[in-house]
Amino acid sequence: MTWGTMVYRVCYMRLAAADPTLADDAYQNVFLTWVEKPPKVSPGSEHEKAWFLRCAMHRCADLLRTRARYSHEELTETVPAPAEDTTEVMDALLSLPEKYRMPLYLHGVWGCTIEETAAALDLTPAALRMRLTRARRALAEILST
Repeated sequence: MTWGTMVYRVCYMRLAAADPTLADDAYQNVFLTWVEKPPKVSPGSEHEKAWFLRCAMHRCADLLRTRARYSHEELTETVPAPAEDTTEVMDALLSLPEKYRMPLYLHGVWGCTIEETAAALDLTPAALRMRLTRARRALAEILST
């Protein structure tokens, strides 16, 4: 799948602070939605990428709402982060608040344009630029200590 890695990592970045094991559920829900109700876009296009980003964000929000509503039994075993995401920078990125973490991850790590990232996060491009500036400052402060 062309967008599989991107979808999983977006889900992980969005859900890691709450519960990293939810990333697998969100990832599966995105592709289940894709199979049951495929988007009406050409395969491999930027529109398909945007659909996967939005769907992943929505599934993560759904899982966070469900988690807040219902209590769950804690598991002793957790799913580790992907091996290449265990660097000091990724750990610092995960420590940022979500409103800074997701814009920086989508734009900085995945290379989404300002417009794509703003649309995926329901922000205006100006608001996204401000969050990116603040996120970079916060990340630099964390990494300098």
